[in-house]
Amino acid sequence: MKKLIAISVMLVLLTGAAFAQISGDLFVNSTILGGSTAENSDLTMGGSEQGAKWGLTFGEAPGTGRVVYRLHDSSLWGWFAWRPIEMLRIKLGWDRDGEWGRAMINGWGFTAGAKDLVAVGDYSGRIYMGGGQTADGARPQLRDAGRGGAWYPGIGDGDGWSLLISLYPMDGLQINLGLPHLKATDTGNYGDMTGANEFSYQISRLHASLFYNIEDVGQVTLAFVGRGGLGDGKDKTNSIGQIYGSFYLTALDGIRIDLGFNYGLAFTTAADKNTGGRMQIGLGFNMPTVVEGVGFKLRAGADIGGQKDDVDNDMHIMVGILPTFTIAPGFVFYFHAGLGMNMPSGSGDTDMGWFVNPYISRRAGGITFWAGLKVEQATNLGDKPPITWAVPFGFSANY
Repeated sequence: MKKLIAISVMLVLLTGAAFAQISGDLFVNSTILGGSTAENSDLTMGGSEQGAKWGLTFGEAPGTGRVVYRLHDSSLWGWFAWRPIEMLRIKLGWDRDGEWGRAMINGWGFTAGAKDLVAVGDYSGRIYMGGGQTADGARPQLRDAGRGGAWYPGIGDGDGWSLLISLYPMDGLQINLGLPHLKATDTGNYGDMTGANEFSYQISRLHASLFYNIEDVGQVTLAFVGRGGLGDGKDKTNSIGQIYGSFYLTALDGIRIDLGFNYGLAFTTAADKNTGGRMQIGLGFNMPTVVEGVGFKLRAGADIGGQKDDVDNDMHIMVGILPTFTIAPGFVFYFHAGLGMNMPSGSGDTDMGWFVNPYISRRAGGITFWAGLKVEQATNLGDKPPITWAVPFGFSANY
């Protein structure tokens, strides 16, 4: 199988050499020193993470494609897209960079590539990974509340091999239909996937979305993501789906505001227990130039309501800020900080967690140097976690 993949990639490289564009990025980081206020804890050093990705983009309109190889996890993925007429685009494959995601401020771009190097990461920061994690292993709700859970996520890294169809019936309007996980390999996004290759279950995970751009005003998004509940025999194990709505305001000069909403449809389990009905709301704010050389971003969100097996869910609130200060051309200071709260639905006190994460970037030619400081305290219900700290640094390059 590995030989077949290698031969296929080589053929693509050879046949596309004349009209392909090669791109890639590299990041290398490490921790100079780290520690914790926990009793008898030791200083740490290292914990390095290295990564590299090379991509090959080929073709020209109406047909284009991309093949990517990631060294740090030895993964190979790619896609093809075809736009036979102006009103129709078809895309097939696995695009781990994602498509259709609508969190314009609160998502990956909030700290962008810095999260792979020196910034508290959405999937590695202690406050995000620890927030809301109860004894039964519930997934961390603080990350979803504070990052971009209120916005339609599109189809991307966690959705595997997918079919995406976009229609453009008029100026500013885009209608999308998508079938993720045509080859079912992951259960994380879609609950019980037993028999996931059956036709009814494939259709029950349909993505349907509408994007409308109002010139000089903003962008409206409405979306539905099926979660498998309409598949044969899945009505007692999976929700029917989630509904998303958002508005990205562009009418204000020098300011961008993003409002998001997400509601997970409730269902009754085989044990006659009520589950789902959770709502997420989010706010993103970006002012790239407050005054010359100074910018400011804010993201905030709340995860509210709903039940799991007749038990009310806890509430989670997360707020993050990112002021930026350009010290000199190519030299930027960032002050990244956040605060999260878990509010139990029953008895118990509200737990709070926080992080302070200043860092700098210095670009020289095609290479950027990064260095920073992470000070974090996670929040876990019924626990008092220690304060942890680390001094990360790294380099990044892209071409």
